[in-house]
Amino acid sequence: MTFREGHLQMISFEKLCAGEKMRIASGLLAAAVCMVFLWAGFAQAVDSSAEKVAVLVSRNIRPYAEAVEGIGAVFAESPGRELEIFYLDKFRGKDRAVLSGELAEVEFRLFISVGPEAARFIWTDEALKNSAKLYSVVLNPKKVLGTASPPCGISLNIPVQEQIEMIERGLPGVWRVGLLYDPRYNSDFFEDATVRASSSGIKIVPLEVSSKKEIPGVLKDHWGDIDALWLIPDRTVISESIIKYTIKESLFKAVPVIGYNRFFYESGAALAFVFDYEELGKQCAMKALNLLSGEMCGKTGPCPCFHAWINTRVMKKLGIKIVENYMSPIEVGP
Repeated sequence: MTFREGHLQMISFEKLCAGEKMRIASGLLAAAVCMVFLWAGFAQAVDSSAEKVAVLVSRNIRPYAEAVEGIGAVFAESPGRELEIFYLDKFRGKDRAVLSGELAEVEFRLFISVGPEAARFIWTDEALKNSAKLYSVVLNPKKVLGTASPPCGISLNIPVQEQIEMIERGLPGVWRVGLLYDPRYNSDFFEDATVRASSSGIKIVPLEVSSKKEIPGVLKDHWGDIDALWLIPDRTVISESIIKYTIKESLFKAVPVIGYNRFFYESGAALAFVFDYEELGKQCAMKALNLLSGEMCGKTGPCPCFHAWINTRVMKKLGIKIVENYMSPIEVGP
């Protein structure tokens, strides 16, 4: 596989896989990319007229690497297709325009994005406007892409009803759930959660903020009104420092936190929804193969690729009952 000289960095299978030549910081990323490029090299040697598929990755981080590994695993079993991987964070400023031109010059049958930045790039780039596109690992794709018609891809959205059911089953005795959010971005989520939770006897307590500096005051005013604190993806609320601060304060107040990825779990959330990104990548790749075969595509929710991890250490500390046998997708975390 060859990336254009001067602009697209070529990462050879030999360089990635020969430990004597290069040390790889992330073994997971190395395995993912090695697999993809090994397969691509083999496919190219067998069939020079293979269908070309471009995979644009937002950043070089573990979840996206796992998704790339899943995509590569499926394509490895589909001869006649060739993957080329582009890490978008390597192209900044004027280099982004150069990347656009290079991508437009090659006859790619399909563009796959991994992560929201990559999705936004391939959906808004003028040179790719008529190209077939597929997104993956994107939360709230409609807001990210700003498209009128349903785009084609795999979202990270877990239906609100399913989340509430997991909260009810995973945190027995929790009836007042405080939802920390900015109404500008998540008023729809709050309204949906309020309606769906009511049927289970759960009350969603709105903890509205319009800036990060409001969070300590809002929490202070409502600790006595909630049995648990629900943190959702919200651009005003979420940052690494805020997550750590909020969970620390919640533990001090003996209020369990509900989060939505492994970082929350490792930071002390009592319950966290954690995705299997490799499986998400595989689901994306299967949809990509369907597209290449001429099938139509629309928005698709995630496969059952998430787990609701219970943090038993935190649960015991807070005196919350731990169920002996949780039903999938609820399970005791590692």
